[in-house]
Amino acid sequence: MPSPSLSQPPPLPPGKDRHHIVVLEGIHAEMPPFDFPHTIDVHQRTAPSQVVERIKGATIVIACIVPVTPEAMDHAPHLGVLAVMAVGIQWVDKQDCARRGVTVTKCPAGNVDAVTEHFLGLYFASRKRVVQVHNKVTKTNEWLEKGTLTKLWPSGPPMGAGQETLGIMGYGTLGTRLEKLAKAVGFKEVLISERKNSKATRPGRVSFEETLRRATVVAICLPKEHDTIDLLSEAELRSMRKEALIINVARGGIVNEHALATALKEGWIAGAATDVLETEPAGLGTSPLIPDVAKGEEEVPNLTISSHIAWFTQSTIKNYQRLLKEGVEGWVNGTLQLDEDKVHKVVVVHNGTVWN
Repeated sequence: MPSPSLSQPPPLPPGKDRHHIVVLEGIHAEMPPFDFPHTIDVHQRTAPSQVVERIKGATIVIACIVPVTPEAMDHAPHLGVLAVMAVGIQWVDKQDCARRGVTVTKCPAGNVDAVTEHFLGLYFASRKRVVQVHNKVTKTNEWLEKGTLTKLWPSGPPMGAGQETLGIMGYGTLGTRLEKLAKAVGFKEVLISERKNSKATRPGRVSFEETLRRATVVAICLPKEHDTIDLLSEAELRSMRKEALIINVARGGIVNEHALATALKEGWIAGAATDVLETEPAGLGTSPLIPDVAKGEEEVPNLTISSHIAWFTQSTIKNYQRLLKEGVEGWVNGTLQLDEDKVHKVVVVHNGTVWN
C-alpha cells in the first residue's frame, strides 16, 4: 500500500467545490465519463495561441498534439494534471512539469495494433504503387491506350513480401508488434536496428549502418527525441538500396523531409510512405513532400501520405478513453502512486518525479 503522503487526493483550489476540466482537442475522440464532481469545457480544436486563455482556470487539461508549454502553464495556477490522450508526448517539458508538481499522464500502447496494421497498409500501397495506379486509371486513359500500367515500375516487377528484408528502427511495443506481423505476412527477414552512433551492438540486433545497407523496407517506429530528429537524412538515404522503401508511422521530423523529397525525385530509393509530417495538419506547400504543383513546384514521385490516421480504429478509441479515465481519476483520487517505487502505467510525471 502506498503511504498516506503519496496517496492523498490533491486539494481543490480555494473557493472551488469541484475540478474544472479543459479539453483542447475534442475533435479526435469523445471524452469518457468522469466519475467525480467537475465542470468541463470541450474545445474541438485549439490553436497554440489560444492555449493560455483556455487553460487558465483548469485543474485538469486534456491535450493531444497542441503543446501546453511552460509559458502557458505560468497562467494556469491551479493546473494539477496534464493528461495527454495519445502515446507520443515529445512536446511535453517533463522536467518543468515535475518542478511545478504537475502530473502528466499518457495512453501507453493504446494504438499499437492499429498503427502496425496501418504500416502493412502503407507497405503494400507503396510497393504496389496503389495510389499511383489509381490516379492513372481515374485521371488518364493510359491503361486503356497502352493495355497495361506495369511500366509504372521502370526497373521491372516489384518485390513480394517473401523477398523483403525489413529493418525496424525502434524496438519498443510498436516495433516488437510489427516484427510479429511482418513474420506472419511472410517477410523473408527482419532486422532489429541498433541505435544510431551506438558503440556496441546488442545481441539480436544489427548495427544502424548495416540495417540501412541490407533492408529493402525500413520501418520508423521510434519516439521523436533530440537524438532521433533527422535520424535519416541525405547520407543515410544515399546508403540505402535503390529498391528500398521507407515507411514512417512514428513522428514527422525523424526522416528529414527535404532529403526524402530529393531521394525520391532522384531515385536514390524506390519509394516511401508516411503517416506523419513535421508540420501538421498539412496541406499544399507546407512540406517538401507536398509541393504545390499549381505553382510550378515539382511533384514528389513514389510517395504515399496518410493524415496521421494510423491510430484511428475502434479499439484505439476505447483504449484511449479507458487509459485517459484511469489517469485523470487516479490523480483526482490520489491513487496513481502504487508504492515508493511504482506508479500506474499511464504516469509520466507525478509527485515531482519524472517516471518515464
